[in-house]
Amino acid sequence: MNPLYEKINILHLPSQKEPFVILDKPRGLPSAPLFEGDECALYFALERFPGISSVKGRKEIEYGLVHRIDTETRGLLLIATEQSFYDSLIQEQTNGRFYKTYEAICDFSVPGEGFPRLDGKLEEVMNCIQNSTNESSFSAVVRSRFRPYGLKNSQVRPVNENAGKAALKKAGVKEYETEIHLTKCSDGVIARCRIKEGYRHQVRCHLAWLGLPIKGDPLYNPSAAEGQAFSFDATGLEFSGYSFSLR
Repeated sequence: MNPLYEKINILHLPSQKEPFVILDKPRGLPSAPLFEGDECALYFALERFPGISSVKGRKEIEYGLVHRIDTETRGLLLIATEQSFYDSLIQEQTNGRFYKTYEAICDFSVPGEGFPRLDGKLEEVMNCIQNSTNESSFSAVVRSRFRPYGLKNSQVRPVNENAGKAALKKAGVKEYETEIHLTKCSDGVIARCRIKEGYRHQVRCHLAWLGLPIKGDPLYNPSAAEGQAFSFDATGLEFSGYSFSLR
């Protein structure tokens, strides 16, 4: 058995009225499997709640898993145990009524290669927080399309009107939005982020674009040291009248 299974907390047990599981997934454990029987948070839940296996999800191997969080991210994971409830959650996502909240501690760093220039309003926000005193707060909304980037497309990059022609051709057509509330502290900047729909690495990439890569992020923070703790948590879920939070 994967030793990380012992660190999983079950925050919500499924019932007939509420057919879903909420897990607090530890860092280092994948949300979903690459193959049948692969050790991950979903298979931990499957062993304890067999009803999950009756749900047909986006991918057959993922059953009732409603969303993923990155392997390096600790936090809330939602898994449906009944098909009609799963279908209703996917519809909630489509209608923009499924919210996820993240919290990160960030460094200051100039964005690396592949990041287009920010628009003027976002540049103004970043200048303000970099020059502010401790405990100053600012809010911003970051929007972009995305494109794959790096070795074997291991990363993504935002694409806006300032991106080059090659980047624009590689980008998807859909635009994704991240609401960000920033508070300056002695350790850097605390970022609380909220999204309705998520693209792979969306929050991590948007923060790096602002010049605020997450501490310990091995993909988007050039200052991250090997073995440094990844300061990123999936702290909240809101859906169908329910609200769950780690904070």
